[in-house]
Amino acid sequence: MMDGGRRTFLKQTLAVAAATALSSRVTSENAAAIPSAHQSRRIVVVGAGLAGLTAAYELMKAGHDVTVLEARLRPGGRVHTLRDVFSDGLYAEAGAFDFGSACTNLLHYIRLFNLPIQPLATDTLQDVYFVQGRLLKAAAPEWPYPLSPEERRLGIDGLWKKYFAPLNEKMGAPRDRGWPSTTARELDGVTVNEYLRSRGASQGVIALFALTFFGEGFDSESMLADLSWQQFFDRDVGLMTVRGGNDQLPKAFASALGSRVRYGAAVHRIAQNEDAVTLGVRSGGTVEEIRADRAVIAIPFSVLRQTELAGSFSPPKRAAIANLRYVSLVHTYLQSRTRFWRQQGYSGAVTTDLPVHLIFEPTFAQGGERAILETENSGPTALAASALTPDQRVQWALEHVSRVFPAMRENFEGGTSVAWDSEQWSMGGTATYGPGEMTTIFPHVATVEGRVHFAGEHTSTIFTMEGATESGIRVAREINSAA
Repeated sequence: MMDGGRRTFLKQTLAVAAATALSSRVTSENAAAIPSAHQSRRIVVVGAGLAGLTAAYELMKAGHDVTVLEARLRPGGRVHTLRDVFSDGLYAEAGAFDFGSACTNLLHYIRLFNLPIQPLATDTLQDVYFVQGRLLKAAAPEWPYPLSPEERRLGIDGLWKKYFAPLNEKMGAPRDRGWPSTTARELDGVTVNEYLRSRGASQGVIALFALTFFGEGFDSESMLADLSWQQFFDRDVGLMTVRGGNDQLPKAFASALGSRVRYGAAVHRIAQNEDAVTLGVRSGGTVEEIRADRAVIAIPFSVLRQTELAGSFSPPKRAAIANLRYVSLVHTYLQSRTRFWRQQGYSGAVTTDLPVHLIFEPTFAQGGERAILETENSGPTALAASALTPDQRVQWALEHVSRVFPAMRENFEGGTSVAWDSEQWSMGGTATYGPGEMTTIFPHVATVEGRVHFAGEHTSTIFTMEGATESGIRVAREINSAA
């Protein structure tokens, strides 16, 4: 998913994201501060997403004997760049798209591996909204919603500040002593839309906020969960990507780890006692057991639920694993023979009230005549799109994009899609919390269980690449201090 863009609307060109640095367990510190281990231990990391790779890399540097078990045949998890399915060297991100200046740990590793950065440039081309069948200019849209005179005067930014800004200091942070506060519990007890209505927001405001990224989930998402990541996005500016594809970062980690990474290795059982952790692993046609001093579980709980857990995990942890929910997330990609939208004066970036939700051009910085228009939607519409066949999903996207840009039909050459619900080793997008779950489930997601540690964006309130890397650093510190 896009790392930004949760609340702000699409800006010029591909600044789709607005600018979390609220972390559940660690502050944004330079990972190089992790000291050498007093004694080398045997560590197994399950999952070669950014969280697992970060943990493995830091533990390796500290002097531990590390093995990474990855069920896929590639590193990166939901950081995945699509290349071979497009023509003329075009590529697009299947998952995490951008990052900004607040992603200090992520930027540390990007610089460490000397990866090139591509800023998300702006130009004079306009972004637009497509609402109730009409294109609206982003600069000053005439919203076709029943807004009061005051709501129209405030505009989207003013409305957001009115309803959300006063809460930032009151809710506290999960890492604070004594959290959750009374205010945090109250905010966790209602959905975003319930909170808005309780403060007098009109149905027009509800409809307006539904256009934001993940806005489709405001009827089910905890208000506290939403605010927890908003603090980060408010200061995450200077948006950028890794030039050539974000998957270069996990590939760089994997290259540094070398033969320590085993692909096609799926963990089906985890057990532990006072002396060791034992993992049952299926690899090819074989089944084996691997013993370690400690293990790092860096896979989504949606996948971990399919794993046999022996009786050494506490009831709160088992409940968190069983009940943590993940957002349905679908990306579709339509290859176009020309960049006709630019000839028409548009950047290709559109926020819509259609089921595809967001449309944008991921190839904005790539040369050539051909280009890609990508759609991204989450929640109920993504769940419905996930149920379609891949061919049906592309036709579904083509139909909706052509309503916004009719010339797409004559320029369409082919397409593909990624439905993260259908990905065996992801089974969903980012973690999400309903009413009451931030104060009941979230406190147990990252807790250590004996010799087993937990990493991943779901263990942080920063459900992004930054949250994943921070969680990897946290786990490396936990193990290093315990070893």
